[in-house]
Amino acid sequence: MLNYLYYKLYQASLKSSLKDIPDFMASVSFGGLISVNVLVLNAFLAKMDILPFLFSNKIQVGIFVITTILFPMIFYTKKRYKLLQKKYSIENNAERKKGNIIVIIYISISFLSIFAVAFFKPGKL
Repeated sequence: MLNYLYYKLYQASLKSSLKDIPDFMASVSFGGLISVNVLVLNAFLAKMDILPFLFSNKIQVGIFVITTILFPMIFYTKKRYKLLQKKYSIENNAERKKGNIIVIIYISISFLSIFAVAFFKPGKL
């Protein structure tokens, strides 16, 4: 599923104004989404008093975000992307639309969850 998300983000960056650097933009988008998800999940668990908040220092957050952005840059090389492109380019139109909808929902939930955690009050649902 993460490979598919990276593939879709790469395809989206090819169609944007930043089409000259799609590998960089896909890695930044992918790493940013994963970072947001981990930070939101940790904040939610901290509000529920299940885990302590792990990112209380700005430097820790910065290192974590930079690391999660650098990882896709290292992992998804041109060769690996070509394999992903070969794998997912055989999608028919219905599968492609379904994949686009799933990715849009995932990205929307990722960013809306930031607000959900911010306004969440423990003990009140």
